[in-house]
Amino acid sequence: MTDRAVLRRLMEKMRADPGTLEAVVEAARAESPPIAVLPVQEVRRHIAALLAVVSAAFIDESGLNEDDARVADRLATDRALQGVSLAALLDGFQAARSYILKRLLNEARSAGVSLDGLIEELMELDAYANGLQNRLIHAFRETELSLAHSAHAARVQALRDLLAGGPVSAAAGAGLDSRRRYYCLVTDVGDPREAHRTEAALGLPDGVSGLVDGRLCAVTTRPPAEAAILVVAGPAVSPGELAEVYRLCRTALASARRRGLDGLWELTALAVPMALDAHPKLGEILVRERLPGLDPGDEFHRLLAETALTYLEHGGRADRTAAALHVHPNTVKHRLHRLAALTSFGEPVPPAETLAGALRWHWALRTWLGVRPDPHRE
Repeated sequence: MTDRAVLRRLMEKMRADPGTLEAVVEAARAESPPIAVLPVQEVRRHIAALLAVVSAAFIDESGLNEDDARVADRLATDRALQGVSLAALLDGFQAARSYILKRLLNEARSAGVSLDGLIEELMELDAYANGLQNRLIHAFRETELSLAHSAHAARVQALRDLLAGGPVSAAAGAGLDSRRRYYCLVTDVGDPREAHRTEAALGLPDGVSGLVDGRLCAVTTRPPAEAAILVVAGPAVSPGELAEVYRLCRTALASARRRGLDGLWELTALAVPMALDAHPKLGEILVRERLPGLDPGDEFHRLLAETALTYLEHGGRADRTAAALHVHPNTVKHRLHRLAALTSFGEPVPPAETLAGALRWHWALRTWLGVRPDPHRE
C-alpha cells in the first residue's frame, strides 16, 4: 500500500469517527475564547463543513473548487456578523488545523509510515488549508468593510459594548434612551441567517437586536408574548443595569437548555435551576447524604425518583402529580412509599424547615437523575 493510500485510509477513518469532529471543535474553542463563547453547535456546523471539503479534496483527489472555497467565505462572514475578530477566528482555525495534522502524523507513525514518506501528501493538505485561510481573511475583510458603512451594525456594536460592561454612554450609540427601561432577551440562535428570521418572528416593536457573544440578543421596551424557540427575558431595567441582567440571562439560558426547555421564559422563573447549576458539588453531596440506597442503573429507582421530583414540583399533591404523570393517584402514593423505604424521603421536618427541606430534596433528586451509569462498569 502506498503512503498516500495509507493516509487516505486514515483520513477516511477519521472522517467516519464522530469523535474527530468533537475533538477539533474543542481544540478550536480552547485556543480562542471568543470562539468558545459561541453556541457550540454553531462552531460545530462550520468545522464539519471545512473538514468535509478538505477530506474530500484529498481522498477523491479532486482538489478544492469554488464551491468548496465558499465554505470558508460563509464561516468568515458569519464570524464577522457575530462580532468575532479576525484574529480570534484565525486562532480557532489554526488550532483545528494543528490538531488534524498532529493526529494524522501520530496515526501514520502507528501505521508504520515514515515522516519522509508523508511530506508530499502533508504539503498537499497544508496547501488546501492555506487556500481556505486566504479565503477566510479576504471574506472577513470584505464583510467588515460592508458593516463599517451600516448604521445597524454600528448600533449592534454599541449594544455589545454596553452588555460587555462598557460605559453607559454606549446606550446612546445603540439607540437606547437612558430615561426608559428595557427588557433584555437572549436566545440560543447563533446562525446569522436564522437570527434574522428569528428577529422578524419575535416582532419586537423597538430597541435594538443583533448577535452578541454569538447569540441573538435583543433589548426592547416590550417583550414578545410567546416564542417558538428558547428565549430568556430579563425584567425591565435601566440601560445601566442591562449588562448585569444580560449576564444572568446568559446563565439562565444555559440552565434552561440543560433541562430541554423551550419557548419564552422569564429570568426569575429560572432562579432555582440557576442556583442548582452554580454549585454542582453541593448537589453531589446532597445525593450522597439522601440517596445512597438508589442505583442509577436501576430503571425502577429512576422511576421512583422522577415521581418524587414531580411530586415536589406540584406542591406535594398526589392528585396533581398523578395528572402530570398520567397515572392513578394511588400509583403515585405507592411509588413514594417505595422510595421512603429506600431513603428518608417523606420523613417529617419542623414547620420552619418545610420549604428548605423540599428544596434540598428537589436538588438531590434532580442531581441524581442527571447521573447515568457507566456502560463499561462491571
